[in-house]
Amino acid sequence: MTNILLVDDHQIIIDGLRRLLEGEENIGVLHEAQNGAETIKIATEEAVDLILLDINLPDKSGFDICKELKSQSDDCPKIIALTMYGNAGYINKMIKAGVDGYLLKNTGREELLKAIDSIMKGERYFSKEVTDTLVAGAQPTKQPKSSDFIQKLTRREKEILQLITEEYTTDEIAGKLFISSTTVITHRKSLLRKLNAKNVAGLVKKAFEFGLLND
Repeated sequence: MTNILLVDDHQIIIDGLRRLLEGEENIGVLHEAQNGAETIKIATEEAVDLILLDINLPDKSGFDICKELKSQSDDCPKIIALTMYGNAGYINKMIKAGVDGYLLKNTGREELLKAIDSIMKGERYFSKEVTDTLVAGAQPTKQPKSSDFIQKLTRREKEILQLITEEYTTDEIAGKLFISSTTVITHRKSLLRKLNAKNVAGLVKKAFEFGLLND
C-alpha cells in the first residue's frame, strides 16, 4: 500500500485529491499538509511513500522542500510536483531538485493513478504536456521570475507593506490597523525575511519590483 502526503495550501485541492484516491487499490493512508514546515515534519516522522507537492506554498517553495528532502536520505519519499505551472523553467528547476514526476493540476484521475503506479515502481513520470514543453523545439526556455519563488505574504503583511510604502511610521501603522507597535515590528521582520531585504528601503523596492501590492 502506498501512503501519500497531499500538499497544497488550498484545502479544496486537498479534498479533491482525497476523493480521487480514497478507496483505490494500493492506496494507503492519506496525510495532509498546507505548508512547508508541516510537509517536512510529516514526511520525516510518518510512514510516507509518496508526496503530491504543490510548488507555491506560504512558507517554502516546492523546489526548496524537494531539495531538502532529497538531500536528507536516499530513502526519502518519492515526490510528484502537482502544480499549475507548466513553464519549462519551473519543470527544469524541479527536475534539478530531484523530483520524481511532474503533473499539471488539470490532470485527470486516470493519469494521476498511472503516475503514482509508475513512480512507485521506480520509474519517473512526466505528463505529456510537461514532456512536450521540455522537448519543444530549440526555443529558449523562459526562466521563472525571482518573485515566483518568494514566500507568500499574508493579508496583514500586505496591509503593513502598503503602509510602509506610503511612509507611515510604526506607531502610525499600529494606530491605523488597531494593533500594537510590537505586532507591527514582528510583521516587518517577517517581511524582511520573506523578501530578503535588509531594511525598509529594501522592502519598498521589492514591493514595487515584484508587484506585491497589485493583487
